[in-house]
Amino acid sequence: MNYNQVITFWKEFEVPASLYRNIEIDLEIDFIKTITGPRRAGKTFLCFQLIKKLIQEGHLKENILYINFEDNALLGANSEDLDGLMNSFFELYQPNKKQKIYFFFDEIQVVKNWDSWIRKIYDTRRDIQLILTGSSSKLLSKEISTQLRGRVINKEIFPLSFKEIILWKGIDYNLKIVSYSKSKVEIKKIFSLFVKEGGYPAIIFQDKQKENILQSYYESMIFKDVIERYRIKDVKKLKTLANLLFESVSKEMSYNKLANKLKSMGFKISKNTIIEYLSYFEEAYLFFQNMKYEYSLATQLGSIKKVYCIDNGLLNAVSFKVSDDFGKLLENLVFIELKRRNEQVYYYKKDYECDFLTIKKNKVILAIQVTRKLDEENETREIKGLLGAINEYKLKEGLILTENQEEERIINGKKIKILPIWKWLLE
Repeated sequence: MNYNQVITFWKEFEVPASLYRNIEIDLEIDFIKTITGPRRAGKTFLCFQLIKKLIQEGHLKENILYINFEDNALLGANSEDLDGLMNSFFELYQPNKKQKIYFFFDEIQVVKNWDSWIRKIYDTRRDIQLILTGSSSKLLSKEISTQLRGRVINKEIFPLSFKEIILWKGIDYNLKIVSYSKSKVEIKKIFSLFVKEGGYPAIIFQDKQKENILQSYYESMIFKDVIERYRIKDVKKLKTLANLLFESVSKEMSYNKLANKLKSMGFKISKNTIIEYLSYFEEAYLFFQNMKYEYSLATQLGSIKKVYCIDNGLLNAVSFKVSDDFGKLLENLVFIELKRRNEQVYYYKKDYECDFLTIKKNKVILAIQVTRKLDEENETREIKGLLGAINEYKLKEGLILTENQEEERIINGKKIKILPIWKWLLE
């Protein structure tokens, strides 16, 4: 590996302009900063955004280093290469000793023994701030926390939120009057696309090949973040399970039933392997499991789970006929937004079901029902499920998210807010 060539490339590299992500990271706090999220969600451009901000604030580019370790020139890098790159950086750049030095290491998890090197730098070079990114939710935290527990701050990023897309499209709105404003028509038009196409940055301004782009993202996640990382031998079995999970989005999911379904298709697989593969999908940010909320942790862990996908566009591009089920897409979208907002999310089920509960400090604070339209056919079911959760957890009100409806009702002394999902997303 030619270290000088890598460093010179960065020295001559012009940091590209990028559209703003509404994500703040304090680079001055004396912790290792990690940024995790799915592939192509914008981790690299968030690094560029942070670098541009540093330069605008008066930091010299000579004190900043960015390296993407998935670059072909860096394949097979190890901790000794990190030493070589750092030494070359100091020789060629001669950074200003009066300012902090910032190392942005993109997809650091592909470097062998990276975690021990990071600990060494953190312990011995207090002049260097470390910002690390990775495409695994647990790889960074698992490997680094054992070495540097309590010294790491992680920021998860997801594909673009609806609010970010509206910002990127240059649409101004006032949340208090948006329901009556001219911008509502354009906002709802963009929302209809967002429900079906999702929020991956690369497809927002694309007119063609959107589905192909999203399918390529899926293949990259499956092969790089699951099959290669965990050395999966039976690729067909793994991908068949993924297809079953796409079909199961927003539905209750039993590990045993999934195992039996795969067995009926000719695959040898156990319940434990299903659980293991699901954990790999979660670490790659492809799927999430949502648990039924129970007072007993043991009961909760043993409960039937629901599964959701990282992005509606990805879900539509890879699975069959999901675009026909608008209600499923809305529910998936709301779950991902709750995760993006860093909420603890569960679902409720007794006699009736409530789609989502949000929890803070072991206390339920909000119950949410999601339906495309509240009408005579489903109103009793949806409201009974919501009231069941409200009464169970002694809440004063609940929320029903729909495609278009907006009103407030008082039912059995409880306030029920009914909001369009697009408006809730803009809050």
